Parts: sequence; structure tokens; C-alpha cells
Amino acid sequence: MKQLLVAIVEDDNEYSSFLEKCLSRYGSEKGFIFNTQIFNKAETFLDNYKKAFDIVFMDVDLGKGFLNGMDAARKLRNIDDTVILFFVTNMPQFAPEGYSVNALDYCLKPIIYSNLSVKIDKAIKLLSNRSGQPVKIKEKEGTRIVSSNDIMYIDVMGHDLMFHTVDGVIDSYGGLSERENELSGCNFARCSASALVNLSYVTGLYGDEIAVGGDRIKIGRSKKKAFMEQLNMYLGGGYK
Repeated sequence: MKQLLVAIVEDDNEYSSFLEKCLSRYGSEKGFIFNTQIFNKAETFLDNYKKAFDIVFMDVDLGKGFLNGMDAARKLRNIDDTVILFFVTNMPQFAPEGYSVNALDYCLKPIIYSNLSVKIDKAIKLLSNRSGQPVKIKEKEGTRIVSSNDIMYIDVMGHDLMFHTVDGVIDSYGGLSERENELSGCNFARCSASALVNLSYVTGLYGDEIAVGGDRIKIGRSKKKAFMEQLNMYLGGGYK
């Protein structure tokens, strides 16, 4: 059984317990073990935070006098760009703001297990796609090896090939088409003549632009149809 580490940041003990039970039920049904840690305050959660959690459930309203969930999520993203984040709230009007911190989804109170199960399915799919493959990136000083899962997108700048990773930008060289072939089985898609995107990091679609890792990338007219087909297939029809 695969084990996943989950943080529940929630000041309501009943909801913390309920979420924990839901995760236990899901694990029994799907063959996972969820090791949960519960935090009553965002400050406690963020103190000495390490990139160890797979999933974080963050309550938006953590009570007066404490850091609220949205502000805590912004601080979390300064530390960890990749942990899967769910907001827990009874205020759906916060949903648009959540995409600014790359929240995967919202869990609206009162939580219903069948709805939550579908959301966890999405998280599990995303995590399974992060197993990755090693990618060699040539730099002036030598060769860097990174996981394909840690590459958000690759774009061309002049004669350079820029690898935008979760740990920063790596300046390299070579052909983008060559990298596209190399990463063909890793959920990468060409959105323009000069950009190759990891679909697992796409967090929004805005006209002819997509949001990836906090950046906006233009979708080329000639690539749009094929790119949207790949994105829809990856997300199961999530974008139209």
C-alpha cells in the first residue's frame, strides 16, 4: 500500500476528525495509507515546515487573531510550490482567489464523502504523474539531472533553452523539438513554437494564455487545437 502524508489545518476539531475518517475510508477503498497530521493554527503548521507533505487541507477561516487560510497558503507557496492544496470552507466566494495560490480544488462545508472522494481522485492522479523520469540538462559548468516532474515548462529565449523548474530557472541550450520527443510520455504538450508545458502545472486558462507555475504563457494559434485536445484529455474534459 502506498503511504501519503497529509496535513489538515483546521481549527474545528470535529471537522479535522471527520476529514481524517474520510481519508481513512478512501484509503481502505482504494489501497492507500494516509498518515495525517492535524494543526489547529496555520502558524503551527508553517513553523519549521519541510517539503514532506503530499496533500494539505487548509481551512480558509481559522478564527480571529490567527493567520487565515488564504494568507497561510501564500506563505506556504513561498516554501513549497508543488504540494497539493485543498481549501476547506463554507464560503465559495473565495474560490477565484484560491487559484492565485494554485489550489487544486475547494471542499465546501458541509463536506460530503462522495464529493470529497472525487477530489482526492484528482490529487492521486496528479501525484501518480509526478513519478517522473530523469532529464539531463546541459549547463556551461556541466550537466544537471532533474526529474521531469519538477519541470513546469521549457521555453526558448534567443538561442537558449530555459527550463523553468520548481527550484528555479536553468539556462541551457539545444532544440525544443528534441525535448518534446524526450518528454512525450510525461504529460508535456507544446502550446506554441517556443514553449513546452508540463500539463500537471497548468492552473488556469485565460483566453489565449495559460497559467503555469505563476507565469502566463501564450498559446500559439497554430498549436491551440492540438494543445487543448491534450489538455482536455489530461484533465478528463476539464477545459472547454
